[in-house]
Amino acid sequence: MKGTIKSLIGCGMIGLGMLGTMLVPNRAATARTVPAGYQTERIEFAPGATSTVVYHNKNYYPVRYVIRANANQLMNIEADSSKSPVFLTMSGADGTRLIVAPENLTHWRGRLPKTQDYYIEALKPANVDYNLRIAIAPNTPQINGQRIKFAPGTTSEVISGSLPAHSSRSYFANARAGQLMSVNVNSPGANTSWLTLYGVDGTVLENGNMSGAQYWHGRLLKTEDYHIQVDNPKPYPINYTLTVAIQ
Repeated sequence: MKGTIKSLIGCGMIGLGMLGTMLVPNRAATARTVPAGYQTERIEFAPGATSTVVYHNKNYYPVRYVIRANANQLMNIEADSSKSPVFLTMSGADGTRLIVAPENLTHWRGRLPKTQDYYIEALKPANVDYNLRIAIAPNTPQINGQRIKFAPGTTSEVISGSLPAHSSRSYFANARAGQLMSVNVNSPGANTSWLTLYGVDGTVLENGNMSGAQYWHGRLLKTEDYHIQVDNPKPYPINYTLTVAIQ
């Protein structure tokens, strides 16, 4: 019996050390219980990518993800499952709560208040698989990826490529305020690739991780580089064709 009590106390101390003290301004801190089988995973984007899709098919409840992000970055989070709603909670390492249970949110979009680790929990019934999509728009002009350059006398470019399972590839193109841009990504099968598009100032024009979009068309408001990202949310490799036109 004593060994069991010591083991439980030890597990509680480890869980508290991982979680940190969760504080809300003007509220008393409350203790949080870490259930048996609690799983923590750190999320890191692939080089040059600004989003990722995490596929979960294990029976942990709940799952807690940790991701590092900077102040004022725009974050999009979405959890979806064909079996049951998957609800989110989110807090900063400093204790700031951005999504509080039981708000029953399956998606969230907003700017981050501070440079720090952010903790995201996916609350679900047992034996439910889901996809967790996370995208963070940069707030700096640094972009890693392939620059798109049109051939002389042309206003469009077609690029073919392939992507491993659950991965992304980044491109960027410079355009002027007032120009019309259209971006389209196609791949075999229905909705097997997604498009994310934003300016280097952080303005998001399309977030395929949230909408599943494959096409965007519109007039640009700023002269700057525009980041174009092709995402593969599937658990298998895909081929794709990216078409970018600027007039």
